[in-house]
Amino acid sequence: MLLSVIENPTRRRILEALVREPHYPLQLSKELGLSQQGIMKHLRMLEELDLVRSFLEDSDQGGPSRRRYFPTTGFTMVVDIGPGLFNTEVATRPFEDGSERAEGDGRKLLDLRKDLGDIDQELVRIKERRAELIAEKERILEEAGRAVESSFMDYRSRKIVYEYILHPQISAKELARGLGLRDDTVERLISMLEEESDAK
Repeated sequence: MLLSVIENPTRRRILEALVREPHYPLQLSKELGLSQQGIMKHLRMLEELDLVRSFLEDSDQGGPSRRRYFPTTGFTMVVDIGPGLFNTEVATRPFEDGSERAEGDGRKLLDLRKDLGDIDQELVRIKERRAELIAEKERILEEAGRAVESSFMDYRSRKIVYEYILHPQISAKELARGLGLRDDTVERLISMLEEESDAK
């Protein structure tokens, strides 16, 4: 669902504008150079997915009330694709409205800029370390794939063993449920793996 939202460049630009500050559809229309009708179509979709909300605001020039849009949910999406590896993760978090901040809690803009720079540097370090770990995971999965292929002749057995190796945190019973198989079928293959490991 989120992939379908962010694959559209117009919706990405709308979200980019809204995270800076709430906007009226007319403001977004002028900023993005699109019709107000087109902007409203995207805003309705984002609102249905609870990524944005709107509220009516009285006009400061005595005109009719206007609807203003603001983001409600932040998310981080990670997709890993490589040899033997396909993984997607989405972490969502609600946006804070800022109402709980103390009134006098303002720091100088240049101090805030420095703090953001420090955070960005730390995120780069985390990203680099994550890339190293993903590369190592791919190497292990490639080796595991070759071992599984040479040790198990039928497709179902290879799938069970590969999934068991790929998800070291789950038990044989959980794996059986996830694959829709009988417990004893999975447990028998896992026992074979453990016996082979003990024999080495």
